[in-house]
Amino acid sequence: MSLSESKKSREKKDRRSLKGAETKRKILAHAMGIAAREGLAGLTIGRLARDLGMSKSGLFAHFRSKRSLEMATINEARNTFASQVLFPAKSANEGIEQLWILCHSWLGHIEHRVFPGGYFFTGAFFECAERSGAIEDEINRMAQEWWGMLRNAVQKAQDRKEINSGVDARRISFDLNGTLIAGYWTYLAEKNEEVFKETRTALFAKLKGLATDRIPDVAFKSENAWKAYLERRHPYKKEESPSIPGRAGRQEAQSGAPSPSTLPQSKQVPKRSGSMFEGLRRLTQRNPGSR
Repeated sequence: MSLSESKKSREKKDRRSLKGAETKRKILAHAMGIAAREGLAGLTIGRLARDLGMSKSGLFAHFRSKRSLEMATINEARNTFASQVLFPAKSANEGIEQLWILCHSWLGHIEHRVFPGGYFFTGAFFECAERSGAIEDEINRMAQEWWGMLRNAVQKAQDRKEINSGVDARRISFDLNGTLIAGYWTYLAEKNEEVFKETRTALFAKLKGLATDRIPDVAFKSENAWKAYLERRHPYKKEESPSIPGRAGRQEAQSGAPSPSTLPQSKQVPKRSGSMFEGLRRLTQRNPGSR
């Protein structure tokens, strides 16, 4: 084979490889959407083939089995969750800032419907927590990864003496995680997007109650005050400083770019008679480690 023929052969092989990778990404994106709405039980090779206009044999060539498809879908969801929730927090300064960004990002991925349904990872964890198997173990590991990072962020904030070290880190993590889950459930019950704003206000109030004198009181007065405080913590990254974000368009959510919002002060939580969110408000009032 001549050099030119060899080059053409490699180029053809590379094009096939790129096309195969793109097709697989397309399949996984669609599979993740189905699983997010219906759970893994809704995934079948036949359904995906029909939806995507592919042959079963063509789709089977990428995954070989339904179990392989399920594992690949979970891994795709895990990567998406990490990019939208975990990575923004990892890039923030350790301490109360990282803890806030972690909680905000978790709530944001629900608010902006990064997944078009609730299966990843709340529903999946409840379904799989007490079962064993490759799929169940992978989902449990992802839940543990979130929980571990939340506890680690709390511990680092305590180590930096930015939140009260006299309160057990596990208890604080339990409280923050419970507020996030309660906010999610309230949104599902009420279908009212104001719940996300209220949940952020509740979280912000909890951090204010836990914060030590290392965090000035003025930092908690408003969104602009918090933003200014964060900018002073790392003045050379003003344009990238995380603020107290609110709702953004879905496109912003997918890119992970934070956007400004109006966050009321902790005492300005709007009252809604009969709302399931009253439980969150009471929880905020009982926050441990008050300053």
